[in-house]
Amino acid sequence: MAQGVTVQGERVCLCPFEDVFWTEGLDWYNDPEIIALTSDDMNPLEEEQFRAMIQMDLDNAQSMVFGIRNESDVPIGIGMIRSIDQVHRGCDLHITIGARDHWNRGYGAEAIGLMRDYLFQCLDMHKVISTPFANNGRMVRCLEKCGFQKEGVLRDALWVDGRYIDVVIMGVINSDLPHTSADRS
Repeated sequence: MAQGVTVQGERVCLCPFEDVFWTEGLDWYNDPEIIALTSDDMNPLEEEQFRAMIQMDLDNAQSMVFGIRNESDVPIGIGMIRSIDQVHRGCDLHITIGARDHWNRGYGAEAIGLMRDYLFQCLDMHKVISTPFANNGRMVRCLEKCGFQKEGVLRDALWVDGRYIDVVIMGVINSDLPHTSADRS
């Protein structure tokens, strides 16, 4: 998929993954709280591991990676779209608002909404799913706010930090939503 897409919202911009996101992203992905909510490996990532992980998605024709900036053009997170399936018209959505001072301020919901709208309107997706850990209540609520519904729970799906955790399967179908808009440039 094209990696140079920009999608502008009211307070959030999904932008191409630029150099600043390599540095900021490594710090975000090594934040212990973010690790606990998004990773089954509690060990911090080395720079080479982080670069390989992101580069794999940047190079994959069925993936897209966005940097997320706020209204002041400050990098605040990373959005990923994976497993883009043009035949069945579905994909997986992942997002991390890594800048802690931007948590609980609506940036995640706006970024998810922009990604969802872009996928439905510009890539003609029929369904978008996301699979947050059950202990990531903020992400579950964000997805619900953006029209995603709980479709199931994978019980005891992952062994994380000495215990099993559930993974929530959430999805939204294009026809579930009223007409949405994404300004693509």
